Amino acid sequence: MVAVPHSAPAGTRGETAKNVLFMGAAQAWRVGIGFVFTVITARLLAPSDFGVVAMVATVTALVTMIQDLGVTQAVVQRDRIEQGHLNALFWLSAGLGAVLALLLALSAPAVAGFFAEPRLEGLMIAFAAPIVASGFQAIPFALLNRRMRFAELAAVDALAAAASFVVGIGLAWQLGSYWALYASACATALVMLVGCWWRSGFRPGRATFDRETRAMIGFGSGVTGFNLANYFSRNADNVLIGKYFGDVALGFYDRAYRLLLFPLSQIHAPIGRVMIPLLSRNLSDPERYRRSYMECVSLLLVATQPPILFATLYSEDVFRILLGERWLACAPIFAWLGLAGLHQVVTSTVGWLYISQGRGAGFFRLGLFGAVTTVASFVAGLPWGPVGVAAAYAISDYVIRLPVIWASAGREGPVTARDLCTMAAPHVLATATAATVLLALKPLADMPDALTCGILVGLSYAVYLGFLVLFPEKRGYLFRNAEFIRARVRARWA
Repeated sequence: MVAVPHSAPAGTRGETAKNVLFMGAAQAWRVGIGFVFTVITARLLAPSDFGVVAMVATVTALVTMIQDLGVTQAVVQRDRIEQGHLNALFWLSAGLGAVLALLLALSAPAVAGFFAEPRLEGLMIAFAAPIVASGFQAIPFALLNRRMRFAELAAVDALAAAASFVVGIGLAWQLGSYWALYASACATALVMLVGCWWRSGFRPGRATFDRETRAMIGFGSGVTGFNLANYFSRNADNVLIGKYFGDVALGFYDRAYRLLLFPLSQIHAPIGRVMIPLLSRNLSDPERYRRSYMECVSLLLVATQPPILFATLYSEDVFRILLGERWLACAPIFAWLGLAGLHQVVTSTVGWLYISQGRGAGFFRLGLFGAVTTVASFVAGLPWGPVGVAAAYAISDYVIRLPVIWASAGREGPVTARDLCTMAAPHVLATATAATVLLALKPLADMPDALTCGILVGLSYAVYLGFLVLFPEKRGYLFRNAEFIRARVRARWA
């Protein structure tokens, strides 16, 4: 049987920086397109349209979690894998996707009855199509990650984003209906399916079900267990708000959540595709493993914390300028979620440690803990509406989940909990310094326009970086990667 190798051992600091920076740059325009899409559709569609799609998303997200079976992570993490094993995982994923799509369609009347929203029935049946597509995409996508063909992955992602944008905006303009959001999701699924199959070269054949296959499914089940637990923590708020406050309130909550989550996920997800295989290959060199992870997370914090901080402190102005006066109810929700987002830039990366180290069972236990405590916080905040849900979530995130997640992640492997605290401390101080400056200027910036907000974002970066360079290790990260980017640009244009 023919083994499917990794493309090459992942090794040097320069290689890590090259891959991370390449993926980050390739995703920048995709984030921009997604952000513009959010702004334009918010002006073309009603809050209830987003609420209806968010209700369906609570069900389709569950189906996707079950369907995945952790096969992507299992394929990437495995040091050696045979073609027959890939075939087995493919047929399993594709078959399960078809079955779950059928169950999704059959459950449509019950879900529509639960939310007392008849529009859900037809929309849920329609969403069975992208569920089937994702089942056929899983293994080709995983192979591109395993072989570290990040340029091709970035190109497919970018093309999918462009197709989603064009289809979604065009139909929102013509129809003014939530069906535009559905069509946008279908465009993404179709382009990703075709692109991954074309670039991976994977062609399924006879499956091999043996001990190795069972071991990969076992590891994947741990990842799936975490994803399922994470699903409940990420969607229980939508279910509760949709059930007790209706589609309009859920539409406000969903836009606040998406406006914060989308940029973070579009940065975190592609970089995770680079880091998981790189870290997996470096397990035999603990110092290189630790250094690669710490540098990558530090750069992520530099890229994301200053704009999140500004948007959190000036949330009303952000929503007034971007989405218009009718969306101002989103601002306090966003402010609380933004407070949690400041630390989740780090916390969301601990999954890289669990997956690269093969700690599937521990990952599941961590997800279960997160789900229970998160859902409990949603229930506690529910009497105060969507703002109360967001506030309870943010407070419990800092008081309960953050310390447990960091301690658990650092219990094994090259990166300890102390490493995480040491890495994060300068960023905490830099964030506090930038927040002090922005708050001091807030009385002077009453109802700022877009230009003033842009200047304040730049000031947030300037203060943050000015404080961070006082720390030698952070200064080294920044200068080394700035020099790398400069050299790449010069080489490209020479």
